[in-house]
Amino acid sequence: MGLTLWLVPSAADSERLKKIMAPPESYLTSQTSYPKFEPHITLALIPEPSPSLDAIVSSIPDAQSALPVAFDTVQVGDHYFRSVYVAVHPNPALLELHRHVHEKLGIAPKTPKYPHISLCYINDDDAASGERDKYFQALEKSGKIRKDGSNVSLNCGKPGEEDWLSGFDSSEIWLARCEGPVETWTVVKKIALPPL
Repeated sequence: MGLTLWLVPSAADSERLKKIMAPPESYLTSQTSYPKFEPHITLALIPEPSPSLDAIVSSIPDAQSALPVAFDTVQVGDHYFRSVYVAVHPNPALLELHRHVHEKLGIAPKTPKYPHISLCYINDDDAASGERDKYFQALEKSGKIRKDGSNVSLNCGKPGEEDWLSGFDSSEIWLARCEGPVETWTVVKKIALPPL
């Protein structure tokens, strides 16, 4: 994929989400399913040849503050990078930042299902055997998903504990190089966003 811009939760909220993202040992069906990765919303995919680092960073508005993220639903997808994901409420601030970054970089948006947070990546062979549905159903059966009116919350607690998360403030934008196996992706730069 190359360079990407990610909206990320705080370190504390990332750790909470990772508890949902980690499948039981019995789910490890192949080497490319269930890799570990940082929770994020992909803001932009930057095509090669990519602009300079300065140009990418300057595509983010100077006055950009942290962005509120609210969870809408948990869905089973049809693509490796959208195997099971949290659909995020497309509030005006998220949509405006998406538009602004793409306009400044002079690129067409290629961010399917924006905004969303993937909970796992499952390859197509495992998906054909029902692995994406199995992961989603396990979340539901274990009480990890709760509908709150038109939104959803995730229980990020350990077994027997409750730690509900229905969203977060995205306090940083990361520039990540996403090439090769998922677990080898690297963060090139972190851009802090002031609090709301």
